[in-house]
Amino acid sequence: MTCKNTRCVVIKVNDYGESDKLITAYCPEAGKLQFLAKGAKRSKKRFVNKLELFSLLTVQYNDKYNLPILTEAELDDSHLPLRRHFMPYAVAALICEHLYYWTAENDGDEELFDSLIWSLDNLRQTNQPLKILVLFLTKLYGRLGYQPNLHGCAVCRQLEPEGGPYSFRTGQGTIICKRCGHEERPAIPLSLITIKMLSKAFELPVHKLSRLQFNADSNRQALNLFQHYGRYLLDRDFQAWKYLL
Repeated sequence: MTCKNTRCVVIKVNDYGESDKLITAYCPEAGKLQFLAKGAKRSKKRFVNKLELFSLLTVQYNDKYNLPILTEAELDDSHLPLRRHFMPYAVAALICEHLYYWTAENDGDEELFDSLIWSLDNLRQTNQPLKILVLFLTKLYGRLGYQPNLHGCAVCRQLEPEGGPYSFRTGQGTIICKRCGHEERPAIPLSLITIKMLSKAFELPVHKLSRLQFNADSNRQALNLFQHYGRYLLDRDFQAWKYLL
């Protein structure tokens, strides 16, 4: 038997047969992993109240089989408040949905794991859950290598108030000013303030993100960008978006 230990956050839970559960988790070293929790639907002791969405766990698993078997799970943080209020729950669910579809097995990222923990912790403490979502998505897209180019207009290279409102082009991952893109339909408009705030979010380490202040318009514009950009890159939309926009 080959047993391994890791910390992880549960990002998806499915029933598996009559008594088992299939747990998908994100781990700092191994990336996305799926575990089979045998008897979890009937267990009264070993896994009770642990294998829930958003739970931070320290687990032991046997990877001898194609589908690793979860043998032990210690609950480090249930993030229970996120399951009690609609908006924090919807944001946390969308974060987990992104990790489920965007990440792969054996492709861990400790910085992305830290961003996930930071986001779940801050969602419990803020009345601006959409801001936390924007900040997490900047870290996710940056770590995946899909950071949009917001340094200036893709045509004239300028970034100045006279060029606004700018438009984001999903196919190129670039912005274009109103002068250079006068014949294009501004499907995803971005103000100069939004562009600068997003650029700062991409640059800052995760523990300094809280200092950024997005207004309601910038939040909406940034989320509109990420929804359409993600749909273009992944060729799918996420269910939780419809509850937030």
